[in-house]
Amino acid sequence: MLTYLTRHLQVLFATLGDMRRTPMATINTLLIIAITLLLPCLLYIAVKSAQGLSQNWQGRPQISIFLQANVSDNTAQLIFEEIQLHPAIELAEFISPDQALEEFRILSGDEKNSLDQEIEFLGENPLPPSIVVMPVIESSASAKLQALKDELSSFDGIDTIRLDLDWTERFNAILQAFTRVALLLSALLGIGLILIVGNTIKLLIFNRRHEIEITKLVGGTDTFVRRPFLYYGTLFGILGSLITLGLLLLASELVAQPLQELASLYQTNALLHAVTGWELLTIVLCGGVIGWLAARWSVAQHLRKIQPR
Repeated sequence: MLTYLTRHLQVLFATLGDMRRTPMATINTLLIIAITLLLPCLLYIAVKSAQGLSQNWQGRPQISIFLQANVSDNTAQLIFEEIQLHPAIELAEFISPDQALEEFRILSGDEKNSLDQEIEFLGENPLPPSIVVMPVIESSASAKLQALKDELSSFDGIDTIRLDLDWTERFNAILQAFTRVALLLSALLGIGLILIVGNTIKLLIFNRRHEIEITKLVGGTDTFVRRPFLYYGTLFGILGSLITLGLLLLASELVAQPLQELASLYQTNALLHAVTGWELLTIVLCGGVIGWLAARWSVAQHLRKIQPR
């Protein structure tokens, strides 16, 4: 066991030494790998950020409850208190017809008091009393909101209930389509990365063609010959992914301030997904696995063509 580990360490350090002796070629390859890995990582962060934003928006939906126009003040107050005590309701606000009229006046920008003339012509305020409720987070899913709407509709004195879920469903549809596109692009970039590393390993194999022929001539097995190239691919993937982490850190620093200002305007904590330690480790492991697979594929494709003469 100790001999086996020693041989692997010897190959590892020999591979690092070879990479050090060709710095420009190694750096160019690592930068190409890092940039190729960076694009799927950015797409992943964009998808996670959009999902978090969607959850934050859907976590605070509002339901507008319009009472019947002829309902008495006492009845309206009883309905409001009953809705307040509902376990699925976190917050509730009663809006009188006068408050609704004043809000409508502000939103419509009625500066010439034309609204007062219309009210005078009608003889009464046509706006009914209403209640705006905010359900608890646990009841923020579309199905639960619809069930809550149906339950509240059975209350006496309630005319209509407005629950606008169209925009959330559109947003979720767009998010799902974007997620599919991100997965497709990530898969294509992963295949491209395998081709990049595989082509690099191919060049290394051809450069060592005579060395491989001599090794096989003296009895070296395919496993022995293949081992350093597998280390090449794995190291390319791991080191390239580490550079990717540095590029991600740089990108986050560049966009941190404008995103923080935008988040403060929308009164939310953060708009950008914070990458966890496990996700960083996953990026490094994925880089190493992709590099190993690319090297394995390239070696299997080209090594059998080299035979001792």
